Amino acid sequence: MARRTWYRLDNIGKFYSSQAGRSSQTVFRYSAELADGIDPDILQHALDHAIAQFPSFNVHLLNGMFWHYLEQSDGRPLVEPEHLPICSRLHYGPKSMLFRVSYFRNRVNLEVSHIISDGRGAINLFKSLLHAYIAERYDVPGVPSDYDGSDSDKAENSFDKYYEKDKAGAAPGTKIYRLAGPIDRAAPTFMEYHVSASKVLGAAHQCGVSLTSYLIAAILCAIRDVMPSRARNRAIRVDIPVDLRAFFRSETVRNFYGMTYVAYTPAEIDEDSAKTSATSPDAAGDGQQSAARTAHGNGMGGLLTDEPLADIARHVQEQLGHATSRERVESHMNRMIALEKNPVLRLAPSPAKDWVLELARFIADRETTTTVSNLGRVTLDERLARHVRSVSFLTTPASLNFTVCSFGDDLSIGISTIYHDLNVIKNLCRILAAQGISGRMNIAGVHVEKGASA
Repeated sequence: MARRTWYRLDNIGKFYSSQAGRSSQTVFRYSAELADGIDPDILQHALDHAIAQFPSFNVHLLNGMFWHYLEQSDGRPLVEPEHLPICSRLHYGPKSMLFRVSYFRNRVNLEVSHIISDGRGAINLFKSLLHAYIAERYDVPGVPSDYDGSDSDKAENSFDKYYEKDKAGAAPGTKIYRLAGPIDRAAPTFMEYHVSASKVLGAAHQCGVSLTSYLIAAILCAIRDVMPSRARNRAIRVDIPVDLRAFFRSETVRNFYGMTYVAYTPAEIDEDSAKTSATSPDAAGDGQQSAARTAHGNGMGGLLTDEPLADIARHVQEQLGHATSRERVESHMNRMIALEKNPVLRLAPSPAKDWVLELARFIADRETTTTVSNLGRVTLDERLARHVRSVSFLTTPASLNFTVCSFGDDLSIGISTIYHDLNVIKNLCRILAAQGISGRMNIAGVHVEKGASA
């Protein structure tokens, strides 16, 4: 009997493998709405094709003495009607498949454990799945694959390849604002807010910033408006995953991303200054008057008002320029890998490693307010794209998470939260609506009834 192929876990995979077997596991999900109802038989053919192209996804997680590892599965993954909650756990035991393909009406879903891949890597599997399904379902032959990496490229552990010990930087420290209120980690709420990509981009360009900077600024305003006055001296920190393939020569479909962040401490400015800003040419079209609100008194009898959205967007844009520099991203990447390669940790048995890595992840989660992950534009050959209505991206929340992607003129803002209180999401919808950016909302979760109306 031939020996099965096995893979060492990458750096990110080792962190997430510490969740193995638990009810709370980090899973992300791609969904696509197609023009017609899903044909299960054709979808199964498409999955067979996609897994043949990307076999490193068809693996099991096994437990070694010192590290978990991945082993190639000889089982055939099967598509299934959607019957589980969004981003349900994938790992139950040594024979568990670490991804899932399901369908409901005209929607196809791919859910992937963060143990084996990140969003940018798994999009290749999802696009291959859509490609094969649409080609057979609608008889669209001859469309070439848009992924041209080799088998070794696909399975490369790029963290190990590009690790440089002397470039590991220290983590900054500051007081971070954390959202308050009842939570339910076992039953998070998931939302997809679909808006016009061109309208959001137009609003961003009026502020002189990128779409990502604009959306982050709107989220900062939405969080600021739920902060109690006593907490406004704390920074709202937004963590942002950065695709490391953009900095290194890598075509891997495994995990290969770093984290950076922007931070904003709610500023309060004189009301007269705010009025001047609101009527300035740069502020035109911001809708910042609706996004801003009168704040508490300054102790001197004067009123203060919140900083306009456009100004915050420009601050974010400036920060992102530094935050996404190769030096900053590389420093964070090497700091993560340095923990994994700590001599004491390397000699510890696997259960002890799991405890340390889970503790490190818990501490990291406590140092952020929210996370915004922008996958960017999802593209397909125009012969395939005409059969797709929208694409969405969601992930298991650590607290409040935003995931963004666009397909054509549809911009999907994925929102996942463990909080019962949905006021931040209501605020975000109102801020965008004040600038003529309205859309449709898909919601799933046990706590929706308490705060679904925006």
